Amino acid sequence: MHSETERRSGRGRPRDRSKDAAVLDATVRLLASEGVARTSMDRVATAAGVSKVTVYTRWATKNDLIGAALAHLRLGRVPEPVGVVRDDLVALLEAMREQYVEVGAMSILGTCLADEPGSGELLGIVREATLLPRRALFAAVLEAGVRRGELRADLDVEAATSLVVGTLYADHLAGRDTTAPDWPGAVVDLALTGLR
Repeated sequence: MHSETERRSGRGRPRDRSKDAAVLDATVRLLASEGVARTSMDRVATAAGVSKVTVYTRWATKNDLIGAALAHLRLGRVPEPVGVVRDDLVALLEAMREQYVEVGAMSILGTCLADEPGSGELLGIVREATLLPRRALFAAVLEAGVRRGELRADLDVEAATSLVVGTLYADHLAGRDTTAPDWPGAVVDLALTGLR
């Protein structure tokens, strides 16, 4: 039995997931290069090589589409933890940095924040779709480190997560070089000096 979504999108046929990915990838590219204001449902359809009906059937509003595109970003390349706090934090920070560079995530975040006063909801979408899920990965590593005794028992995990993750944003905005191969390790080592 097909779901209601599948029924609406293909009269009973299973939905073509390759079209979903094409639309979401096109949305990410347009957000990074054009900004929120110039990213329309119609332009996304053209960039993805699909019909407008394909886009509108799957996502009712542009903000729904942006939320789905940002959630789509976090699905790839999450490294499996090895059970050592430093190694796991470095791997996560490296993966985050690579993905942000690859898709222009800093530009996407910037344009979403710039549009927030007008939309009133984009910041919440960004937070739920990508920032909080990514923070949860770092927090899980830190919590495991506390349980294993690698980190102090009274660690404020949320503050420690902000310390590690926030460095990427802060260094980017300050114009510091985050592309050096040893950057993730240096960030984590500095943070761990206090977290231990």
